[in-house]
Amino acid sequence: MNFFRGYGQNHEFEEYSLFLVSNLFFYMNPRHTIFLIFLVIGSSLYPQQFRFTRPVPDTVQNNGNYLYGEPNFQNPLLAHTGLDISIRNDTIRSASRGMVTFVGYNPNDTVGGYEPGGAGNYILVRSIWDNKLAYIYYFHLKKPISSLYDSVYPGTPVAISGNTGNSTGPHLHFEIRMFYSGYSYPRTRRNPELWFGIQGTGAIYGRVPDASNSTRVDIFPDPKPRPPYTTFSYGLTYNFNDTYIGSDDIYNENYAFGDVKPGTYTITANGGAYRRVVSVGAGQVVNADAAVGIETDVSEQKELIAEIYPNPFSSSFTLRYHAGDDEGNFSYVNISLYDLLGRRIAVLEDGVKAAGVNEINYRGKEEADGIYFLRIVNGNRAHILKLLKIPVNK
Repeated sequence: MNFFRGYGQNHEFEEYSLFLVSNLFFYMNPRHTIFLIFLVIGSSLYPQQFRFTRPVPDTVQNNGNYLYGEPNFQNPLLAHTGLDISIRNDTIRSASRGMVTFVGYNPNDTVGGYEPGGAGNYILVRSIWDNKLAYIYYFHLKKPISSLYDSVYPGTPVAISGNTGNSTGPHLHFEIRMFYSGYSYPRTRRNPELWFGIQGTGAIYGRVPDASNSTRVDIFPDPKPRPPYTTFSYGLTYNFNDTYIGSDDIYNENYAFGDVKPGTYTITANGGAYRRVVSVGAGQVVNADAAVGIETDVSEQKELIAEIYPNPFSSSFTLRYHAGDDEGNFSYVNISLYDLLGRRIAVLEDGVKAAGVNEINYRGKEEADGIYFLRIVNGNRAHILKLLKIPVNK
C-alpha cells in the first residue's frame, strides 16, 4: 500500500494526442442548432481488448482490498491512484513498448530507496497508446534492471520488485498517467485493470448514474480466479474527490472490475436501482451499460453543457460551455478542435476553470472548409460537438 501524494513529481510532461472520430455519429437538431450526441462509440458497444500485457506472473494477484480510485488509507478524502500487485522480490516486466525516461535508484538506502517516504526506487517508461502518450510508473522497487533511455517491449525485464519508500509490505504500485508525466496534473490517472489482466480473464466497466464517490458496486457470482486471489469482495465507484483520478478516455467509467473469469454476471448498486447483466470472455473489456444505451440531448439538460453558434460557420464561431462539477467546484477544462483525420487543429482552452458558464470566441485561421469536431473535457466528463466550416460569402 502506498500513501504518499507526490510520487514521480520531478518529471515534466510532453503532450502528443490524436483524437479519432471515425466511430462517432451525430444528429443535428435544426430547431436548436445543437447536437444530439449518440455515444455510439464502437469501443463502448462492443468488447474491447487489453492494451498492455501484465507485468507480473499470473500466479500473483492484485490487491483486491485496495484498488484504483478507492479511498486512500491515510486520507479517505483522497484516492489510490494506481494498482497494487502483490509481488515479492521477483522480476517485473514491461507492460508495454516504450522507452525508460527516468530511473530513480539509491543503492545506499535499502529501506527508503530513491524517494524515502514516497515511491522508493522506481522507473518511468514512456509509451504510446492510440497515438497518445502514456507514462507508466513502477514504484517501490528493490532495484532497476533497465537503464535510462533503454527501449523496452512487452515482457522485457525492467526491475526487481521490493518494499522501498512508503510501503507497508512488498508489492508493485503500477500507475498510468495519460498525456503528462508530472504528478500534479488533474484527471490524468487511469485504471490499470482495464489495460491488462491475468491470462484467460477479462474486465467489466460501467458508470453508475449520479453515484456518490465510493458507492458500493456488487458483482455476482464471484468473478475472481481463486487462486491466486485471496482478496476482493465488491467494488467501489471512483473517488473523484481526488482531482488526480480520471476515467478512461474511451470508456468514461466510474467503476471497473478486473481479472474477471469468463461468464455472465449481475452488477448492482444503489439498492438495486442500478442493475446490469453482462457477459465477458477471455481477454475482453466489456461495457456493462452497452445494452442500455446512452443519449445526451444538450437542449434538455438542466444546465448548459455546450453550444456553438453560428454553425455552420465561415470564419469564426462562439462557444458557450459550462465548467465545474455538480457541486460547483473548480474543474480542469480542455477544449480542442480536430479535423476528420483526428489531427488537432487548435486548443481553445486548457486549464482550471471556476464553475459557471464561459464563452470563447474563435476566429479560424486557414482551416479548409469541411467537418470539424470540438472535444470538451470538463473534469472527468467529455463531450463532442460537430462543426461545419463553409466558404466565406463574397
